[in-house]
Amino acid sequence: MVEWTGIILAGGLGKRLRPVTADRPKPLVPVVGKPMIVYAIDLLRYAGVKNLIIVVKYMGDKIRNFLANQDFGVTIEIPDVDPLDTADAVRKVSDYIKTEYLVVSMADIITNIHMAEFLDFKLKKGGIGAISLVSTDDPNRFGVIITDENYKIHSFLEKPESIELYLSSMISTQNVHLHKNLINTGIYAFHREILEILDRTPLMDFGKDVFPYLLENNYSLYGYIARYYWQDAGNPQFYKYTNWDLLRKWAWPIVPPGKEIREYIWIGFNSQIPDLGKIHQHVAIGNNTSIGLNTRVETLTAIGNHVKIGDDTLIRESVIWDNVQIGNHCQILNSIICENVEIGNDVIIEPNTVIASNSKVKAGTKVPAGQLFDPYSQIGF
Repeated sequence: MVEWTGIILAGGLGKRLRPVTADRPKPLVPVVGKPMIVYAIDLLRYAGVKNLIIVVKYMGDKIRNFLANQDFGVTIEIPDVDPLDTADAVRKVSDYIKTEYLVVSMADIITNIHMAEFLDFKLKKGGIGAISLVSTDDPNRFGVIITDENYKIHSFLEKPESIELYLSSMISTQNVHLHKNLINTGIYAFHREILEILDRTPLMDFGKDVFPYLLENNYSLYGYIARYYWQDAGNPQFYKYTNWDLLRKWAWPIVPPGKEIREYIWIGFNSQIPDLGKIHQHVAIGNNTSIGLNTRVETLTAIGNHVKIGDDTLIRESVIWDNVQIGNHCQILNSIICENVEIGNDVIIEPNTVIASNSKVKAGTKVPAGQLFDPYSQIGF
């Protein structure tokens, strides 16, 4: 059996996700109660990858501390390096890579790609590497690649203008294929020869630098093109979408933690819910959480652990993190409430609001739509 080393890149700043990432790195942001980096680790270990290297930078100590208290049943190393970009991160941990093959993944995406199949694709095709690509219907997030009938990549066109599409479509060789509307998902499989190339070149980023270099120098690079779930929870809106997608089982077999007591309703252990009839579908509630009398938790809501919600409250289409207290007669609509937030009685939080960790909302406050609050905010005081 071929052994692989998995490199998980966990150094991003998560700027577009602020203020959610104001006090934590993006890989530790929970999606339906589980940090994103755990999804990345699970993706590799379930595919049989037993040796993992985590490359950290922004708030790296928080990631180190989190992983130090976890047991995933695989070997995890977190080298002390200072990467400048994605390819540079792999370059700087090359001494830790002992296997003939390596797979690179990001720590801040959610995907149900069949990782074992992708790795097998790389082995069967040979060459120096393979890129995971997913087709999308979103016209604003597409690229085009040209492959032959063996899925060997001949050219990349990132968001090409219409004239480039036209010229590409004129290619008449019968074994050349034009693939439109593809996203590079940030998951790559390589032969270790890539480490020699990185060692002798200044290439910094895989997408911008490494892949064009490989094609220009006639290295064989293949595209794994499939239809699977992939999401970069890059801003607050897409972060909510990612939570909602898991609640809909769109990323199956990735589903929320907890027991599915009814279809699309997950409840953790030791949680107190007086009336399950007021819990709608597409809802996940964590461990040791209590829901008050006559409180409704409506569709597309993820509630974390150790949350206390009062009576006669409504929560809809929202993401609630751990250790949150919500008073009586409140409404929380289509918003994100981060960790250790206290919300008084009779509070209304209108859609697209983000309240970062360790904040307080005064009783009787109405928070207008679209507000973004930094950690330790005192709202309405």
